[in-house]
Amino acid sequence: MAPRWTSTLLPGAWLFGLLLPGLLLLAGCAADRDAAYLRIDSAVQRPHLQILPHLDEAGRLRHSFDPQLSFLPLALGGALVDYRRGVSRGFADAFAADFNAVVGDPDQPLPALLRAAEGSGVRLLRPRHEDDSDRGLTVLLDASAAAVIAMPRDPVRIDDFAAAAQAAIKDGRPVWALLPAHGTAEQRLLQPNEARALAYAALVHGASGLIWQGEDNYAARNAGAIGIAAAPQIDYGIGMRGETDHVAIMAPPYRASPAEVAASKRLWDTVAGLNRAIARLRPALLRPDIDQPYMIALASSESAMPAPVRSLLKPWEDGWLMIAVNLDAYDHAIRVDFDRPLRRIARFTGPDAALSLEQDSARGRFYDTFEPYGVRLYRITP
Repeated sequence: MAPRWTSTLLPGAWLFGLLLPGLLLLAGCAADRDAAYLRIDSAVQRPHLQILPHLDEAGRLRHSFDPQLSFLPLALGGALVDYRRGVSRGFADAFAADFNAVVGDPDQPLPALLRAAEGSGVRLLRPRHEDDSDRGLTVLLDASAAAVIAMPRDPVRIDDFAAAAQAAIKDGRPVWALLPAHGTAEQRLLQPNEARALAYAALVHGASGLIWQGEDNYAARNAGAIGIAAAPQIDYGIGMRGETDHVAIMAPPYRASPAEVAASKRLWDTVAGLNRAIARLRPALLRPDIDQPYMIALASSESAMPAPVRSLLKPWEDGWLMIAVNLDAYDHAIRVDFDRPLRRIARFTGPDAALSLEQDSARGRFYDTFEPYGVRLYRITP
């Protein structure tokens, strides 16, 4: 009689045996996926590891954050007093858009600028030191200690800004980024996503203040430009006197198209939203960076930049705040790796907070995908 063979596989083990080839295949896919990511050394920025020089609300240099005194300027450049509202409310539009400071037109009288700033609840920034006669005026902030560095429109040149910022920081100076909020006949206004990316890129690379240059008004149009405004006009109707062969002439101002007027208003609204969002981050942005090793890897893709995604790690409440920005016109998939487990990784409170985030907190790893000029804020609990 032939022997009867009985299986020694338990039901669960038998099922595992059937699934094993598939599990191995999935593991291979995961390994292949991670192999597609390449580390980008220059993605991680640490401009302020030791101290972060910034100004207080009186223009004095500080190296430690004080919630009552530390000042994060979110300023509108090229601002004119709106005399239609009365001098004391001459910067009311800037205040309503959450600018906390203005850089006034130097051709306007200082008393009018001061009165407009005081009545509108904003500070008047004076970019260079002139004399001490006005130092007692609390609304006037002598910004000569800060290094105002122009932010390039073309993100490919971001490293020029980063190098200039690092040189200023090394000299112990606060860095304020001058952001392009204007266009010309040859150069269009920034799109909202481009403006958002440039603003956060400036912060990632060491800026402790932002100045948007500039307001749309007759002075901007006389200079051949269109800026941003709460209610931009096609034509402000005021020309600029010039001289040709010693004969006075009136040069025609720049006349905007309806599409440019709409773009100006759209960009104004975008900057107003950025002012509100960035002001909330002041306790993180004016403190030194977190000295925690991590790396960012990028899935291979088309790009004109060696490091299109840049990031910064800051303290936030009981953990960290990571700011990451894609400076490229292409989508990018990233992987972020810390050298330690993390208790929690989530998108920061806001429109992105409800989106799912693929992560492995036990390994200190998460994945994300950036749209062109996309910005991400992550809240991380170590």
